[in-house]
Amino acid sequence: MAYTQRFGRGTVMGLFVALLAVLLMVPVGVLQGADHRDAPSADEDPVADIADVYTFINPNDTSKLIIAMTVNGFAVPAVRATYSLGPDVLYQFKIDNTGDGNEELVVQVTAEGFESSGLRDPRCPVNASGQGGQFIEVVGPAKPKKVGNVTELVSTKGNPMVSGCTNTVLSGGGIRAWAGLAADPFVVDIGQFNRIVARQQFLFRDVPASPLGPLPGRPIRADGTSGVDSFGGFNATAIVVEVPISMVIGNKNRTSTYLHNNSTIGVWGTTSRGRHRHLSSHHEARENGSFIQVQRMGQQVFKTVFIFTDNAAKEAFNRSIPAQDHTLRGLLPDALTTTDTDGTGNTTAGRAAVLTALGVTAPPFGAPLLLGPAFPNTDKDLIRNVLLPDVLRIDLSLLPPGDFAVANNGYQNGRRFNDDVIDILLQLSRQLADVKFPAGLLGGIPGSGPLGTRKALNCDPIATCDQRVFAVLQGTDFIKKDTDLLILNTNGDDSPLRADFPYIGVAHPLPGNAGTVGFPPQQ
Repeated sequence: MAYTQRFGRGTVMGLFVALLAVLLMVPVGVLQGADHRDAPSADEDPVADIADVYTFINPNDTSKLIIAMTVNGFAVPAVRATYSLGPDVLYQFKIDNTGDGNEELVVQVTAEGFESSGLRDPRCPVNASGQGGQFIEVVGPAKPKKVGNVTELVSTKGNPMVSGCTNTVLSGGGIRAWAGLAADPFVVDIGQFNRIVARQQFLFRDVPASPLGPLPGRPIRADGTSGVDSFGGFNATAIVVEVPISMVIGNKNRTSTYLHNNSTIGVWGTTSRGRHRHLSSHHEARENGSFIQVQRMGQQVFKTVFIFTDNAAKEAFNRSIPAQDHTLRGLLPDALTTTDTDGTGNTTAGRAAVLTALGVTAPPFGAPLLLGPAFPNTDKDLIRNVLLPDVLRIDLSLLPPGDFAVANNGYQNGRRFNDDVIDILLQLSRQLADVKFPAGLLGGIPGSGPLGTRKALNCDPIATCDQRVFAVLQGTDFIKKDTDLLILNTNGDDSPLRADFPYIGVAHPLPGNAGTVGFPPQQ
């Protein structure tokens, strides 16, 4: 796939709210954000609920790749000792370096014991911050015994392996690993998003006057922000692994084009449970038998955006594999192109013109356009081709600091802890996803022509408009100051990242201790 300029091609979601003044009040379900608590079974199994997956090149050693995942979303600092890795859960990072949507390599992580009082592993004493108690084992990158959603433990013989206690940097066999409680780096105003999709408000930030009339949202604060980081002050349990790039890069014949060169790989995370689930304080290490996948995650908020309110479909997705994701193509809209598809100027340039006319392409009422008004695209399947299969793609030839490239591979090349992935999503979405608007609206705007064979997010009639359309008009959730809206490799998190491995932010302490960060004030 060809990519142009720094921003290449990208993306997603439901788009562009030119029509909010005529919406009816129709209640819908709320969303939790990222993949935190994304399905009913995840609510019941937080240690196996993947919140986010990350992969990026180590900025201090560009021969190494970092892969990470978080679980136990919304971990409250006041009860730090209650969050652990599951001793019966197999955590895996899966790597596709041929382009077939299947894993050629896996990194497997298992844990024993619990963090909670009285069940700590005797090998792992409590550290100065009051944490400890789990013994972990990390094996890989290794060739999997089985490929797919049923897997087995790989051998510790002949494969890279480290083991030791949580909250400790473990090193050996050419790899490093760390696991423990950390500040959750994900940032989004999920509360206001839920108000928008429930049609209780219209936008992330209040627009008192527009060509469509007043569009209510959050007011601007004195510090120049208006969003509320719904994950501010919360922790998550993180697993971070560093591996040599030489161990994972592909050099085989590609069977598809989603990995567009031999230096690009696909990465995703999974959690699995044994066929015979048992909870114990100390289980038999490296137990044999098959593990059944209970969740997977690749790119940010894929399930949240495209498998919107169908819990049964979310559960099925969690147990599926990337090689099957071609079956999801019908869930994704067409991308706008440079060619008029419906006789009303329904093009990338037409969309940019409408956004500009509505006054949402500059502060204080919106973020500047990320893509130029004449952004070139001739492929209506652009969104499908870039987002399916749902894995994080990273080009290992792009080295820091130039490895952050919006829409170069999916939403961005890999995913770093501080990437503002929600603003990336919103800004790309409002410019690229096709929307069917009612004929004659505001004199006929782009997208109001006949639906024909278009696969568009349907807002005709407007009363039943796809709720996902409502959230992207402004291109940001305004958590950062307006002067920082286009700095997309800074997400406005409340906890600074570590300067070296494992890079993720230090966990928020018990409330009242030094370093306490309160939950963000609500409006």
